[in-house]
Amino acid sequence: MPHNMNFHSPKSVGAFVEQVGGSAEALARRLSTDLANGIATDKDAELPPLKRRDAYGSNRLPERAPKSFWALVREAFQDRTMLLLTGAAVVSFTLGIYEVLTQPPELDPEGNPITQVDWIEGLAIMMAVLVVVLVSAANDYQKELQFQQLNRKREDRQVVVVRDAAESLISIHNLLVGDLLKLQTGDVVPADCVLVRGECETDESALTGESNTIKKLPLADALEYHSAHGGRDIGDTSASGASGAADDSRCPDCMLISGSRVLSGLASAIVTNVGVNSVHGKTMASLKEDSEDTPLQMRLSQLTDNISVYGCVAAITLFVVLFARYLSYILPSGGKYHDLPPAEKGSKFMDIFITAITVIVVAVPEGLPLAVTLALAFATTRMTKDGNLVRVLRSCETMGSATAVCSDKTGTLTENIMTVVRGTLGRAGFDDIGADPSKSNLVFKKKCSDLLRTVIYDNIVLNSTAFENKDYKDPNNYNSIDDSQPRRLIRRITQTLQKKKPDDEENLLAHAAEGRQEPYIGSKTETALLSLARKSFGLKFGALQSFRGHPEKLPTVETIVQIIPFESSRKWSAIVVKLNSNKENEGKKFRLYVKGAAEIVAKACTLKNVCNEGISEIDQKSKDDIEEQIFSLAKDALRAISLAHMDFDVNEWPPKELADPENSHEALAVKLIDPKKPHLEGLTLDAIVGIQDPLRENVKNSVAQCQKAGVTVRMVTGDNLLTAKAIARNCGILSSKSLNDSACAMEGPAFRKLSDSERKRILPKLRVLARSSPEDKKILVRALKEMGEVVAVTGDGTNDAPALKLADVGFSMGITGTEVAREASDIILMTDDFSAIVNAIKWGRCVAASIKKFIQFQLIVNVTAVLLTFVTSVISSDVKSVLTAVQLLWVNLIMDTLAALALATDKPDPNIMDRKPKGRSTPLITPSTWKMIIGQAILQLSVTFTLYSHGAQYFFGKPKEDLPGHEHQQINAMIFNTFVWLQWFTLLVSRKLDEADGIKDWRKRLTASNLNFFQDLFRNYYFIFIMSLIAVLQVLIMFFGGAPFSIAHQTKKMWLVSVSSGILAIPVGALIRICPDEWAQAVFPARLAKAIKYFAGLEFLRNTESESRSDSEEEERLLTPA
Repeated sequence: MPHNMNFHSPKSVGAFVEQVGGSAEALARRLSTDLANGIATDKDAELPPLKRRDAYGSNRLPERAPKSFWALVREAFQDRTMLLLTGAAVVSFTLGIYEVLTQPPELDPEGNPITQVDWIEGLAIMMAVLVVVLVSAANDYQKELQFQQLNRKREDRQVVVVRDAAESLISIHNLLVGDLLKLQTGDVVPADCVLVRGECETDESALTGESNTIKKLPLADALEYHSAHGGRDIGDTSASGASGAADDSRCPDCMLISGSRVLSGLASAIVTNVGVNSVHGKTMASLKEDSEDTPLQMRLSQLTDNISVYGCVAAITLFVVLFARYLSYILPSGGKYHDLPPAEKGSKFMDIFITAITVIVVAVPEGLPLAVTLALAFATTRMTKDGNLVRVLRSCETMGSATAVCSDKTGTLTENIMTVVRGTLGRAGFDDIGADPSKSNLVFKKKCSDLLRTVIYDNIVLNSTAFENKDYKDPNNYNSIDDSQPRRLIRRITQTLQKKKPDDEENLLAHAAEGRQEPYIGSKTETALLSLARKSFGLKFGALQSFRGHPEKLPTVETIVQIIPFESSRKWSAIVVKLNSNKENEGKKFRLYVKGAAEIVAKACTLKNVCNEGISEIDQKSKDDIEEQIFSLAKDALRAISLAHMDFDVNEWPPKELADPENSHEALAVKLIDPKKPHLEGLTLDAIVGIQDPLRENVKNSVAQCQKAGVTVRMVTGDNLLTAKAIARNCGILSSKSLNDSACAMEGPAFRKLSDSERKRILPKLRVLARSSPEDKKILVRALKEMGEVVAVTGDGTNDAPALKLADVGFSMGITGTEVAREASDIILMTDDFSAIVNAIKWGRCVAASIKKFIQFQLIVNVTAVLLTFVTSVISSDVKSVLTAVQLLWVNLIMDTLAALALATDKPDPNIMDRKPKGRSTPLITPSTWKMIIGQAILQLSVTFTLYSHGAQYFFGKPKEDLPGHEHQQINAMIFNTFVWLQWFTLLVSRKLDEADGIKDWRKRLTASNLNFFQDLFRNYYFIFIMSLIAVLQVLIMFFGGAPFSIAHQTKKMWLVSVSSGILAIPVGALIRICPDEWAQAVFPARLAKAIKYFAGLEFLRNTESESRSDSEEEERLLTPA
């Protein structure tokens, strides 16, 4: 039975030799795989995939089990106020039962016994606490499930493997031990592997703490060194050479650790450990991830703490006042409670205690943290559907404040569907090749020499990392898919029977997988060139993999000796091949093929291929012609690419003068091509082609939306300046007026050379940064942040990671982005589409608006409930609040949990992009919010106090003091009903927030968007459902609440007064919204407002804490010896 191997932690070639053997072939035999063709997936294979997974495990880490519902119930019940309230309710219930059992019943005026129901209130409080706890736990449980689902999606990504001799994209979760994994710059190693071909540089700092870049070489090199140096292992520096002299060389490192990052290079590796058996898996399994609060959550927690302090002060003050009155009532000299039985005296005390505790429950806005969590959970879930996978929660809310977006061009502003449409091969020009491929073929055959066709064909086929889509239905070669079609159909049927999702449905970023109707997968520039070779040079579909694995099948090539992958810093890629002994290659033993940015490669060329006329030198006229060709392509928004080659007549590769000091088997890339100072004569320009990448259909509208919303869009691209300006003009980033302004569009090197002051001077106008490197992008982001901008930036390359980290919100590309870029980002654009960034801004603004709406509503209810309870308890002759504890708990449920669900789950307002961004430090409670809180609180307190003081006279024609118990209870029940309906209509009014901010003329505030509280009501079905639920439950309570809710029968007139009083919240809310903020600020002078904020925000306490902390630090500094 196979077992997992361990030679990665620590990395050891010696352990590999002991466990596996002394060769890469031995590893392949051990894992039943092939070094060239990968694993076999047939069921008749030696170790088919299912058995392989059972033997070695799957590449998944055990998910952290979400908290169970009952665990969340326990957590919700741990709240101190809930515990105190429950304890008090138990005591109240016990005393009530004791009274029923031991005390004779009271008699009504007719001498009939009155049913004793004192115990019911204690039971009702316990039931109300249970309901609050269960609803809170249910909300938390829903939140847990949503975030778990998002985490599962966030962790998935795709990798390239070779299986059955064909390259394919699979989910990392489907990676198996023995897979032949293809890695390139920007990948994150998904499992422990052993490098068998190629080389690369990795960053293992996140796992080992080693900050230096680590060079990885093939296993064969490591085994050879290990054997020749007496068993010296990876990391060993103590051994001596064979002669006994000191030897500073090190054993090559061939071990790729899961979780490390590929910084450069191309490599093939055999997977040896996956999932929990890998180094990364073991590390992650030992860690417990704690969720981190977002900035908004932290600000809300502080606001909650501040309000809680005042709630506790109010509750303590109320308890002290009521307890003092209670003591006066039980005094022997005429106290009204003096003659009551002890149990009833205890019950009266418990009423006071329960009222005080209930005030704390109502005053503490525990719904605030819940609201932001719900808002973020719903927003991130809906953003996923809109093409944004949120990796870092804070980014969702930060996008609402974004003022600048620095966007890549390819795939984000454009469709990333590239086609070669124009170019020059030698002297053979062509235009719109896609229109008539047969005509283009004829041109090539007539005007191109055999050498030109060969070098272009070989350059395109070999100098590329793109590969064939095995599921592509080639209309000219149906046999290429016939074999896979039945297998795919059988697999889908099997998955359906087993109730499993198809593999491609499990992968969030599976845009390039099964069913994609493109012949090639990979870099879009390379796939466009491969399509050119296929249409015009006869490249057969299915032959690409064969040529890569067996380059000798090409007419002039013997083998590949070096690959130089594309890097954005140099903007070209290359490959070196050894030529065969054909007579066409006489005097030529090695050939370098180069492909890259047109002007950079062309500047390094000293020769040009002139079709049937052979090769000639590039003179000044030729240079001008080449520049004109590139200019012509660029001004038409085409990406210009040059193809070139160079022949070497040397016996070994590389020539001494080009060798890499760290690896004598390869040439140093910088020595091969340097456009500024060519090191070699003889680089031959073969072709210049123009690749079209059309703009996305909706990008112009999306850019216009951003500009309307006060968000400046800047395009940062590697294309040359002319191409960049043409595309920026087409998508609306540059206007026709700014097209020729040098401050609006410039190249990265020029921008880099500017001083800080010059940079800040031009930044307000800058819209396009062309020929930019990742370092230029980082400089741009830093400069914008220093100017106070909230910056979002997109990136797809490994070198973009620093800029993505530096930005307030980093967007990586889900399709074209490297894994390093994705890990450095906050949000993944799953479709690489710019419109998804616009959606992120909308949702970010929506989250902030939803939270502020909820704060507004909750503070209105808080202020009125606490003041109403406090005042009526103090002035009441029987030391009781007009609102009972059970009624207050129902109000608390409305204003905390239900209102949070109603307001925090709203969708973006259609006009949300019409408003300017609020910036970094926008207060949670703005002047317009304060205005609404104060106005609605005055309304509610005026209505309820009026009913409390004059309701008896109005309904029964006598003072309150003369009312019998039943009628007295009717008035109190009516006040409770009125209070709830006031909250119900206030919740409706709270749907509007800042639509009229900044408008000083009251006439201009008379708009539907500002005053129509029913506008777009049906965009949030949660809101409608919760409003209906509150209304239905309130009606049920008023009809059937009875003794538990202290409800007495309500007449039609009482119902009319209650509901009509509630409706007043709408016209009052409209009047408040018509009133400009400046009017309200005039009532409260700036100094008074500042003083209120200072004391209301408890800033004096924080200042005292910070001063004492500073004093302590100073004292410690003085006492510490030098």
